[in-house]
Amino acid sequence: MTTDSHVRTKSNSIYFAVLIGVGFLWTGTAYMVQAYRMLRFLDGVTVNLLVCGVYYVCQAAGIGAVAILFTKRPISASGRGLPLRATILSILCLAATVYSSSVPVVIAAGTLMNVMIGVLSGCYLTRLSTNVVQQRRGIVFGGAYAFGSIGTWLLSLPEEGMFLWSSNSLYAVAALAFLSLLFLTRLSPLPARDYAFEPARNMFSNKMIIFSAAVVFLMCTVYMLGFSFPLKSASGSVYIEFTRAFYAVGLIIAGVVNDKNRRWGAICCLAALAFPFAALALGGSTAGETLMWVCAYIFLGFFSSYRILIFSDISGKIEFPAFAVIGLLAGRLGEAAGTAGRLLTGTPLIVFSGIIFAVVIALFFPLYQKLYAPAINTEESERRKFTEYAASFALSAREQEIFAHILRGMSTAEMAGALYITESTVKFHIGNIFKKTGFTSRSELITDYKCTRYPAPGVHAAALFTD
Repeated sequence: MTTDSHVRTKSNSIYFAVLIGVGFLWTGTAYMVQAYRMLRFLDGVTVNLLVCGVYYVCQAAGIGAVAILFTKRPISASGRGLPLRATILSILCLAATVYSSSVPVVIAAGTLMNVMIGVLSGCYLTRLSTNVVQQRRGIVFGGAYAFGSIGTWLLSLPEEGMFLWSSNSLYAVAALAFLSLLFLTRLSPLPARDYAFEPARNMFSNKMIIFSAAVVFLMCTVYMLGFSFPLKSASGSVYIEFTRAFYAVGLIIAGVVNDKNRRWGAICCLAALAFPFAALALGGSTAGETLMWVCAYIFLGFFSSYRILIFSDISGKIEFPAFAVIGLLAGRLGEAAGTAGRLLTGTPLIVFSGIIFAVVIALFFPLYQKLYAPAINTEESERRKFTEYAASFALSAREQEIFAHILRGMSTAEMAGALYITESTVKFHIGNIFKKTGFTSRSELITDYKCTRYPAPGVHAAALFTD
């Protein structure tokens, strides 16, 4: 990657982090405002079922509509028109929710607003796979959503922490929505090309996609069984908006971990599934409830990241944008199912959660093997090949570092910057590499390396690593 290309990639990542972050800030805040508005008319249990059940299904519907549109008309789906219309319609729906005293109108407006939130989520998160390199997707998504979560908490602080309950919150949300539209002006549609999905020509079949979505669905169901959104019962002991700060912490940690190694992120996500059982044990006291909410939002960062990144990576590899949002779609449906499951109490809830947890464990490891085991084998094979190739020419440690950078296509200047040495020193080591290998150009060296197969016939690979 050249220096100019690296700068463009970094700039692109920052832009989409800001675009997604501002979008999540105002839509997340709007989601909270309409939930609090309904609490003026309905009891907490009913609001919980609407906000985390019905409305999550509505968001899934909006996400699914975007995925279908990306399948049929990817250029239109990736343009500015769709998110522009969805933003305007969302603000109008929020206004109806805030100023109407009719319960049916409030519920209907909230329903349509959540469909539009799903559309916006689909539009923006699809661009993670099309416009952000895989090595940065975790921190771009985590940083963006962390920004939105912190922002929602800060917006809740005025008026003695009751700002989101007041009609003034509408103007703040509208201003943030307008800001997101300003960033939207830089968004360019995807280039015109064929984005058709052909399973026979890709490493991911239809069954693999469905299987992955099913695992995400069940994981989110288990999570929500241990943590719902009991607005009224928790409002006396927990400052709900502040817990979003812990969500931000979880998101950033998850983003860093996933960018470092996707396999670690997957394992952390699975480990977080133990939360529902801890939540059931700690939910009987004020201190336990507080701890439950804090842990819930930290763990939610891993779930949110995993379900987005797994399909964003698949979508990027097969160059089929419509698949990028399947994880969020399956996750929203799983959260809605988990919310419905919270109608169970006591032993039935524990037993049901345990059964779903066991099913997730049984399905997760086959999925892990399919997605990550080939990568592990490939990485190990490549490491051995590099070590054996370098050993066959007696390359020194520094020459191996230079050789690795040559394979990555780096220029002399880029190598010098990466290794903190002068360009003349880089040229000196390259000259030694050419003398030892017998080649006279980098292209010849790279071609020979790619065409060489290790270990050599009759030689056990492990023998090459012994002293």
